[in-house]
Amino acid sequence: MRTRRRRTAAWVLVALLGLALYVRAVGVGVGAIAAALGRVAPVDAAVLVTVGWVPVLLWGGSLHLVLRGLDVPTTLPGSVGLFAAAGFLNNVTPFGQAGGDPLGGALVARVGGVPFERGLAGVVSVGAANAVAVVGLGVVGGSVLLATAAVDAAVRAALGVALALVAGVGVAAVLTWRRRERLAVGVGRGLGRALVGVGRAIPGVEPPDRGVVVDRAAGFVAALERVGGSRRRLGAVLLLGVGGHLAVATTLWLSLAALDAAVSPVRVAVVVPVARLAGASPTPGGTASAEALLTGLLVAVGGVPAPVAVAATLVYRAAAFWMPTLGGGVVTAVMLVASDGTGGAESPDG
Repeated sequence: MRTRRRRTAAWVLVALLGLALYVRAVGVGVGAIAAALGRVAPVDAAVLVTVGWVPVLLWGGSLHLVLRGLDVPTTLPGSVGLFAAAGFLNNVTPFGQAGGDPLGGALVARVGGVPFERGLAGVVSVGAANAVAVVGLGVVGGSVLLATAAVDAAVRAALGVALALVAGVGVAAVLTWRRRERLAVGVGRGLGRALVGVGRAIPGVEPPDRGVVVDRAAGFVAALERVGGSRRRLGAVLLLGVGGHLAVATTLWLSLAALDAAVSPVRVAVVVPVARLAGASPTPGGTASAEALLTGLLVAVGGVPAPVAVAATLVYRAAAFWMPTLGGGVVTAVMLVASDGTGGAESPDG
């Protein structure tokens, strides 16, 4: 745990350093950025912070529906709190959801008293539904933009490539799901071998039996199948995912409006999904890379002047990312103290 905390703290420092370098590297001057930020009225700032929490509420509702389908005992407020905590863990660990989802799943298991793979399935299911929702939003926005707006050749080509990549990822996801049972066994065996190697290298660490790891992987897939077993529930989760991303896009649009930058909602709907790609960067929450990518998109796609684009990016990230992350950290601490830590001890069928 100490090593993990030190590694996370090191990545946070790298992210902060990267953010400082980003502000200096954009080439518009700190004074120009500060002047743009000074145009945000206190009322606008309060509205932005409020709207920034709407996605957490909607996606917490998604998690509640998913956890109910997995027989995880939780209330709607508790599910919202769990989602806020999972978001915090994603945002303070490197590589976004890939680094934070296992920790979020462990927290759900601890609080709900269920096996780890069931808690992980709940968190991953909501993340997958949100990914589908944001991709759908981007496809619709990109298609409308290509069909109705005058965009330069470079932007048109970039949008075309992005749509093609989305189609390819969709096909790969379908093929992966069809082979899920075979993949679960293969991944479980590979992970079991890796854990045996870790146990040999680190004295005092007893790795689990390979068969147990394979069973856990199979339990994870079974939990995912339970989530998809109800079309009504799955449809509601997807709708809440779309609503959350529309709220995120609204936060960005309001950030631009607070700085007197007129950008059409369609262009904002294109910018938000692409900017989400920065979440997979090594820095926690994609800090620095997310700001750089979003600034570039606002300039290229939205036609926003660079100083205003930087200021709008910082305002948007504060409202939609940093404030919810701070709140999620508080919720995480409260949940860890309040839970007894006995969760996750059941068998996969328990």
